Amino acid sequence: MLKIIIITMLQVFLFSSDMSQSLVEKQINESFITKYEYGKMLYNNPRGISCAKCHGDDGKGMLLSSFKHTAKDVVYSCQVKTTDMTRISFQKFTEKLESDTLLMDKLKFEKPQVCEKLIYGNTMPKYFLTKDEQETIHYYITHVKQK
Repeated sequence: MLKIIIITMLQVFLFSSDMSQSLVEKQINESFITKYEYGKMLYNNPRGISCAKCHGDDGKGMLLSSFKHTAKDVVYSCQVKTTDMTRISFQKFTEKLESDTLLMDKLKFEKPQVCEKLIYGNTMPKYFLTKDEQETIHYYITHVKQK
């Protein structure tokens, strides 16, 4: 008898948990602004510089700059590009947002890696986003291709 009561209580708990999650998602998507729309708004105007300025409207990255660098009579053609964020994990996304360029590991570069050495580092602006805002932007950029 006790087993039946425990099993019944467990089923009720699991059903109510699934149901409450479903209600929360429904409430989010039927609210004044959807999670996707809020993510788009944050992506385009987080606090200062828009993510879209460097990563493009679709988050797939873009070429920011090209330049030539001369070292010991050798001319190097360098490019500064941003990465595609549409397939990045949330953990990697937050690491990039929160990393400190002053604390980055000092990498050793080979002699022909002149361009890599010149552009090494995290140039992401410090937005001071909350975890919820980070998660919302990540949701937007990982779903933008579906809209």
